[in-house]
Amino acid sequence: MTHDTRRHLSSLGYEYYWYEEGAEEPETVEVRFSDLVPAFKDNPVGHTGLVADKRLYKHQWEAYQELGKGRNVILISGTGSGKTEAWLLHVLTSGKQALAVYPTLALANDQIRRIKDYAASAGVKVTAIDAKRRNEYFRKKSYGSSALKKDLLESLVVVTNPAFLLQDLKRWAVKPSKSLFYPLLSKIGLIVLDEFDFYGPREIALLLSMLRIIKTISGSAFQVAVLTATLGNPEELSEMLSEITGLETAVIGGKPFRVPNRVIVVLGKDLRKLWEAVRAVGKPLLESPNVGSDVKKALSDYEEFRKEVFKVVTVAESLGLNVPKPHVDVFEVLSPYLGDEGVTLVFTRSIAKAEELARKVRMQLPEDKRQRVATHHHLVSKAYREEVEKGAREGRVKLIFTPRTLSQGIDIGTVVRIVHYGLPDDVREFRQREGRKGRRKEIGFTETVILPATRWDRELLSRGVEALRKWIELPLEQVV
Repeated sequence: MTHDTRRHLSSLGYEYYWYEEGAEEPETVEVRFSDLVPAFKDNPVGHTGLVADKRLYKHQWEAYQELGKGRNVILISGTGSGKTEAWLLHVLTSGKQALAVYPTLALANDQIRRIKDYAASAGVKVTAIDAKRRNEYFRKKSYGSSALKKDLLESLVVVTNPAFLLQDLKRWAVKPSKSLFYPLLSKIGLIVLDEFDFYGPREIALLLSMLRIIKTISGSAFQVAVLTATLGNPEELSEMLSEITGLETAVIGGKPFRVPNRVIVVLGKDLRKLWEAVRAVGKPLLESPNVGSDVKKALSDYEEFRKEVFKVVTVAESLGLNVPKPHVDVFEVLSPYLGDEGVTLVFTRSIAKAEELARKVRMQLPEDKRQRVATHHHLVSKAYREEVEKGAREGRVKLIFTPRTLSQGIDIGTVVRIVHYGLPDDVREFRQREGRKGRRKEIGFTETVILPATRWDRELLSRGVEALRKWIELPLEQVV
């Protein structure tokens, strides 16, 4: 059962506000996975056995149909809604070769594992290739690039990342025979850009340029599928894809899968004592003509102070008053999660902060419980990250501190809680973080716990529930 953070905070004397978001699930159609690919039921491999008898979500079915009609597809659907399956079903039933591009393969382990399960069930080949995998391939095999080219050409799905694809296109431009993707790209039928919301405007411009280059030098008539949880301007991207490929582009939207979620904003501990301390030195606040009426009212009304606590403290400090700050003990807030059935991800704004918080928590734990705490970021090895992910799935790791690497692609499945140690700079990243939890129906409810850590998020959060909701619902920036 998921630990109730509200009850725990109340017992420790913390003030907080909270609200609940309802459950959500995409619509389904009458078509089942095994209706399209009978091998899923006849020869189940790994994840395939879990979905064989399940009905497709409506957005999966619509994307499958549009791809079948020869169109490009932009699929905008929340995390946990099966976007990978939407294009892969088309590939498995049509026999078209696909090149799937992920931001980094290190962050696409779950998708690659699922794709390989589906392919093994259907009896087709999948190859994942980036610089590291290429070097490992050459070390393990006793032959060179010609054999790897053959493997890629024989694969129904090739998975790579933008950096490797760009380098290979440069080789192709200089001497085509040096390119590993030659002649694969001349036969490719579908290019998939997954985790599209991971990229910023400059990276998206580069991806679209690479599509133009592939179209120019290969001459292949490929379709494009863009998969994203969020997108601010799908119409503009649609026009660009159609201009590049010469094909119509369909924009499809789908709901996320989400169990009931409680959003909890932690204001601080023993705020009434803090209120009394501010009131004791608050005369300059009351007398200053530059202090707003809301701050002055907070000195006489505790509920107003509770709502405006961060603003009051900031204004008091600006007048040179020595007042205590709202306090949150990270260890006492997070430590109960180590006994939870599910996993808690703690997102920070930097690798240094993730390591610092993890170290602080471990130091206060008994030796036999320290292995339940881990960090996950690009400065630790791939092997360590995979061990952390495996430990989380198996219930050995309960608390993971990460700056961003777990906000995309990785589906641990048992994540029941996201803790934001400071809000990210933009709404898009907040939504990416949130998409990591509650991806299993058997989870009763999930939690979003926000611990104010910077001046700007303290200012926002002090404004109450509605201010936070308005920020979360802000329109996304245009990326193309």
